[in-house]
Amino acid sequence: MRMLRPPSLSRRFPVWLAGLCCLAAVGLGDPAAAENRLADTASDYLRDHADNPVDWYPWGEAALERARREDKPIFVSVGYSTCYWCHVAERELYEDPAIAARMNAGFVNIKVDREQRPDLDRVLMQATEALGGGGGWPNNVFLTPELEPFFAGSYFPPEPLPGRESFPQILERLSAQWRSDREPLVERAERIAAALRAQSGASGIDPARLDPLAWREQAVAALSETFDPLVGGFAPAGQSSRFPQSPKLSLLLSAAEAGDDSAAEMLDLTLAAMSIGALFDHVGGGFHRYTVDPQWQVPHFEKMLLDNAQLIGLYARAGNRLEQPWYARVAGRSIDYLERRLRAEAAGLYTAESASLDGIEGKSYVFTSEEIRSVLGERADVFLDWHELVPLPESRIDHELPDGGVVNLRPGRALEALDGNQLAAAMTGLEGDYAALLDHRQARGQPSRDRKRVAEFNALAGLGLLAAAQPLDRGDAAGRAVAVGEWLWDTLWDERAGQLSRQAYAGQVSGEAFLADYAATGRLMLALYGSQHELKWLFRAQRIANAIEARFVGEAGRLHERALGEEAAALPITPPLLGDEVGPSGHSLAVVFLLDIGQVMDAPLRQRRAVAALAGFAGEVTADPSAWGWLVGELARPSRAAAVERFAAELAAPEPAGPGASRDHVAVDAQRVEDGEAIEVRLAIDPGFHINANPASADYLVPTRVTAVDGEIGAIDYPAGKPFRAAFATEAIDVYEGELTLRAPVAGDVPTRLRIEIQACDDEVCLAPDTVEVPVGR
Repeated sequence: MRMLRPPSLSRRFPVWLAGLCCLAAVGLGDPAAAENRLADTASDYLRDHADNPVDWYPWGEAALERARREDKPIFVSVGYSTCYWCHVAERELYEDPAIAARMNAGFVNIKVDREQRPDLDRVLMQATEALGGGGGWPNNVFLTPELEPFFAGSYFPPEPLPGRESFPQILERLSAQWRSDREPLVERAERIAAALRAQSGASGIDPARLDPLAWREQAVAALSETFDPLVGGFAPAGQSSRFPQSPKLSLLLSAAEAGDDSAAEMLDLTLAAMSIGALFDHVGGGFHRYTVDPQWQVPHFEKMLLDNAQLIGLYARAGNRLEQPWYARVAGRSIDYLERRLRAEAAGLYTAESASLDGIEGKSYVFTSEEIRSVLGERADVFLDWHELVPLPESRIDHELPDGGVVNLRPGRALEALDGNQLAAAMTGLEGDYAALLDHRQARGQPSRDRKRVAEFNALAGLGLLAAAQPLDRGDAAGRAVAVGEWLWDTLWDERAGQLSRQAYAGQVSGEAFLADYAATGRLMLALYGSQHELKWLFRAQRIANAIEARFVGEAGRLHERALGEEAAALPITPPLLGDEVGPSGHSLAVVFLLDIGQVMDAPLRQRRAVAALAGFAGEVTADPSAWGWLVGELARPSRAAAVERFAAELAAPEPAGPGASRDHVAVDAQRVEDGEAIEVRLAIDPGFHINANPASADYLVPTRVTAVDGEIGAIDYPAGKPFRAAFATEAIDVYEGELTLRAPVAGDVPTRLRIEIQACDDEVCLAPDTVEVPVGR
């Protein structure tokens, strides 16, 4: 049961790690310390590897510098603390002194906690997919010192298996090839990196094409094509595992609330199947990460705050919409699970609970019928009439399985009771049995928990608790949401700096917060204002909105996942926008939050900026609305859809002509010439105006420059400018006047659009710099 990646919502490759830095290395022959460099990190996952004989580094500048200095390839292993196969790899590989010696001698070895660095996780996962290494965690990528990928994979066995190399064999092969014949590795790395660079960032669209209602309709239609009509859920043909995919369920709920019967049917069947099967923990409450079978019967046993945060609100709201009390019961028991297992004593919620106990996956969760009879006595027959124990599948890699099976409801009887709205009442009669079995289960010991308390996940949990509080009549859930909001503000928000930290761990606050952290926290503050009617929550939401606009909104109003000032220092790339995968993306959360707070504060300019930000990545949404399920579902709600329509129309309206725009005085045209080997760019400058030559005569002047929006062009031989001195100037500058023709050689894929930067001036004043995009004609 290797930890799989959820079904990919986008196969588009992002820009590669062109500016990747802050990696680490070890020296040839360096002895591993008793504790390596992971001992003091703020991550249970990294600390779990602190006493490995592998000389691990965390993600940091020292590693990258050393890798380059010693000319070694880099081994980056990405995982997280509750990943079962990550722990298997540690026991079988990284605790082995012989394997560690090979790693230390031949490679720079780096550990990354994906929940601390989701941006790195996504970029490295794209590299693995491009290399044909599948997808899942642990994600292991071999890089050149120039940070280009040449080999990748997930779990590597310690001994050879049929058709599979062992990890020692992989290390030996790659290390030997790097020393003696690295050219094929380097060529492959350059080829893969070039493919990843070919498509980067987000694609915007004309604001006039923003249409949330059409997106929702298209998304529901797309989901119906991958919907399993027998057991619910969405998966491509042949995929055995099943993930809850909460953003898709949120989309269906939005459509169902708007009267879409087909969406309501898909939602109802999926929620029923997940909660009758063992994705839902019938004994202890809460949801596991995914199931390894399509019938939802055998889970991968880890439990994640991110999943439960969303499913609590979904089940509570769906129970209300579909008039199904069973869903309300499932939501309520999941709230109880969060309180019992993930609430930290110091406030906030932990990130996850492990799948294994004593190194055996599922040991904490399975039961034998003999155990059940021993615990329940004469009540056992009633319990087993309702429940079945589904055996675990045989391990493909000879790992120990626990004795017993997974508790499922018997599907036939459960579905019959569900159809009659009697399932919740029947299970209420078994509460004493569940409690007794839970006590017995807890006596075995409990799986470890990831003690990071992450802003994004906590804020989503607070939103889920608030969403459930009213339909479940659970005042305690609202109280827990308030406590989460207070903790986020008191612990992770720095009022003086006006910024948020990503996490708290072992009493320490650390980590650069991402757009998702800010936007989720802002949404929780605004929701708490709506439920508690205290102005402090509105003021806090306003502070976070200001921080988002100051730190994450860049050129042309586009959103960035990382704060703009941080990108240049750490990872100056745009990680791939994959939509709302396991949870809502930072881009999605930010657009909805800024629209909502603009509505509450009567701030139309803020709403307009939110719609402009949406237009900046809406090309991705238009291409596959179902991949952005949470965003599409939320934007299609009436008040937001009306706001998008209003401000999109304003943004699409032509700007009034006037002397203030450089583009009004320069006409630009581009045509392919020389059988496609070059592009001819013609500029016609209005009489009385000029534009700066390239190079410009002074640093403060903007030179005329042509770049490719897509494709690739080579260096342009810009002509010399004509000297010009304005009446108010003391020195002449070089300018272009009249008509100008430039030749742009095609250096790769032929561009379909070019971007021309200009600054127009007349005898008295220079207008604001401007950027014009033009199509390339044939």
